[in-house]
Amino acid sequence: MGKAVKIRIKGMQDNTSEEEITTKARGTMLYKEPYYYVSYEEKIDRESSLSSKTVLRFSKRELRVTRKGEVESVLEFLEGSVHNSLYMTSMGNFEVELTTDRLKISMERKKWRIEADYRIGLNTMPPSYGKLEIHIEEA
Repeated sequence: MGKAVKIRIKGMQDNTSEEEITTKARGTMLYKEPYYYVSYEEKIDRESSLSSKTVLRFSKRELRVTRKGEVESVLEFLEGSVHNSLYMTSMGNFEVELTTDRLKISMERKKWRIEADYRIGLNTMPPSYGKLEIHIEEA
């Protein structure tokens, strides 16, 4: 059984504070060599009762974000790499190309911090710049 954790995620598109989205959740964390796994339920939006189960899998140099439910996707962050995946929603499926420009994962005494700078493009649209910050703390 995992440990209870508090999760705070801040995401920004095009590196502007106007596009910033912050999510807070409670979940569980467990460690299976060499990865940490954090799972939690994530609401689709504030007005909806729909949600997706999200699992963060990370080590010192990589992060995978897997969502299952109303929105389904797998995004892999590894500094200097390009990852292609399918983003599935009730509005349709979209091909996603994710390029990780910078990934920093730090772990200190029951607190973890993940920061990623990336570019993401949907289908044939030009990529937008994004920034992701994840804070995990034992509850």
